[in-house]
Amino acid sequence: MSSAEYHYPVIGRKGTRGVFDRLPIQTLQKDHPHQFTLFILAFNAIQQRSDGFEVVEEPAATFMEIASIHGKPYVEWAGDRNKDISADYSATDKKDTNPVPSRFGGYCNHGAVVFPTWHRPYVMLIEQSIGNIAEQLAHDIETKNPGERGQWVKAANELRFPYWDWADKDVAENGLPPVLYEEKVEIVLPGGKKQSVVNPLSYFSYVGGVPSDFSDETDSSTGQVAYFSKWNRTYRYPPSTTDPEGSQIDLLQKAFKAGANDLRRRVAHLFTFNDDENSAIAWDDFSNHTAESKRDIDFVNRGSLEGVHDTVHNLLGGNGQMSYPDYAGFDPIFFLHHSNVDRLLALWEWCYTEYWMGDGYEHDGEQYPWTQARGTYAQVYNEQLLPDGPLQPFRTEHGDYWTSSQARSLDKKAYPKYYSFPEFEGIKVDQAAVTSQERALARKRVQTFYDFDPQTKAKQVALRSWNHLPVPNKEDPAVPSDHNVIPHYRTFVVHVKLLEHAYNRSYSFQLHHKGNAHSSPQVVGTVTVFTRPDHSPCKACAVRREAGSIIRGMIPIPPELIGSIIKSNGGSDSGTTFSQTLAHIKREFVGKLVDASGSELAGAEGGLEAPQVPQHRATSRRVTPVEISLVSAAVAEHVEDEDRPVYLCDWQHHEAVFNSGWLATHKDSV
Repeated sequence: MSSAEYHYPVIGRKGTRGVFDRLPIQTLQKDHPHQFTLFILAFNAIQQRSDGFEVVEEPAATFMEIASIHGKPYVEWAGDRNKDISADYSATDKKDTNPVPSRFGGYCNHGAVVFPTWHRPYVMLIEQSIGNIAEQLAHDIETKNPGERGQWVKAANELRFPYWDWADKDVAENGLPPVLYEEKVEIVLPGGKKQSVVNPLSYFSYVGGVPSDFSDETDSSTGQVAYFSKWNRTYRYPPSTTDPEGSQIDLLQKAFKAGANDLRRRVAHLFTFNDDENSAIAWDDFSNHTAESKRDIDFVNRGSLEGVHDTVHNLLGGNGQMSYPDYAGFDPIFFLHHSNVDRLLALWEWCYTEYWMGDGYEHDGEQYPWTQARGTYAQVYNEQLLPDGPLQPFRTEHGDYWTSSQARSLDKKAYPKYYSFPEFEGIKVDQAAVTSQERALARKRVQTFYDFDPQTKAKQVALRSWNHLPVPNKEDPAVPSDHNVIPHYRTFVVHVKLLEHAYNRSYSFQLHHKGNAHSSPQVVGTVTVFTRPDHSPCKACAVRREAGSIIRGMIPIPPELIGSIIKSNGGSDSGTTFSQTLAHIKREFVGKLVDASGSELAGAEGGLEAPQVPQHRATSRRVTPVEISLVSAAVAEHVEDEDRPVYLCDWQHHEAVFNSGWLATHKDSV
């Protein structure tokens, strides 16, 4: 502790007499009016709104300070002022010498196995800040309204930070619930009186003006400018003006509804890891979009929690703050988004308690450490990541830093966190399963809820036209002895590898189906690169940029679409072979690289018959996707229990989808 001048410990809602659930924001608003009122008033208080309640609170726990941890302004968080300058100082590094004496490169914890664990105490911090103020407000209310004693303090004790499940089945139809974007919200005051107040979930106004290091970001593909140096509040899909009237919610809703089903499928695939996988590599695959342990020969990839998270950022932001890592934390929806990310982490931990980062990973008998391009003031840039390594800047009440081991759930080293999530498909994340079978059965229910149910889909689509799809026989060593392979059925995904810093800003790969006489063109799925520009002070990002880091992702192909393509090409009845079907599938796809606003940067046509892109019109190597390939797996179900999760096996790599090159449709791609 000698190195710390001051710290604000992250202890969550300790002292509230129990563990209570983080609720969906819609449930909090509809069914818990006292909690919702306290949440809104306390959130307004930490945002220091001029029309809100004035409540004395630690400076480190204001929204302005908490939000700035994720990026700009690049100063150490007020809750962890540190005077240690010994670890990685270099007189030739501008991070250490300009400005003086901060020597600070940010707290970036993206693209690493600690992505989920670092963000957990981050959400606990805002939960703690809002909860502390809610307690003060509740005591004041009951003092002034003795007839309501026992209601408000109880509500404050039970209040936890809510979440929004952006992968829920109703999002494709309804998009965001109004409470997340309407600028006024109704709350219930003492005596049952209702009042409309400023909604702290819709936007945040910077306290003390726009920070001095905020800079405008120009999207050269559209000419749109994100006027971060001039906007005194946050926006979603704002028009390119210095003083927008507000967010363009219609554009936000359109984009999010279009991407909702892809998000559902990608969340479902996070729960398709088999029971016999390498522990550390499974955690790496799940936890982050870089997947350090993956090799070119490792075709199996279920996607990552961070990868889905990245796409949600861009869908929510457009040209606004959520699409830019340096500014994203200032949009209040950031924390409801990350509360749901934490919920998915908790569900995954419950289902896969044995999968963990450990001290590193192993390939062919060789042990390798986890590493990370660090940018903090006290750590070597490419040092080894360990389960008991520090998650700066979050300190415990003992003065040391949180660790990934402490951030875990249901582990002997885990610290108490005083929150849970409502029961979901039989899972209560703060109560360990008794048996591995119980975890497996729940995993199957989670898969089905998020629309991965190959047993049902096979009955619907695997007609005679699918008979030519090969699957291994029961004697194949890839098939567990207690499983049978579903005949003539395969599940298809597109694997994506993109250069992280290709466009010097966030961008996405979109997979489109061309459509035909019977269907209109549609976006099948998206993989997003959520990154900072080269002028960002983030030291970790600078190191990754120099290393040419690659982002991995996957897009599940709906079986209905595969069935439509097979049927339109005659299927087995026409003597079509599997190789021909693979060619047909690729031919139906179009690829696009788009910026955060959805404007096209480059395009490609799938299949071997697509015309070759002329060299003078092709994308440069610095932006061309590293790999977009088609992969499939057979599906095996348990012999005795169809309620157990399926086993994915016989993974096959079917080579590139876009063989004819990428057409540069914007100068940034040349």
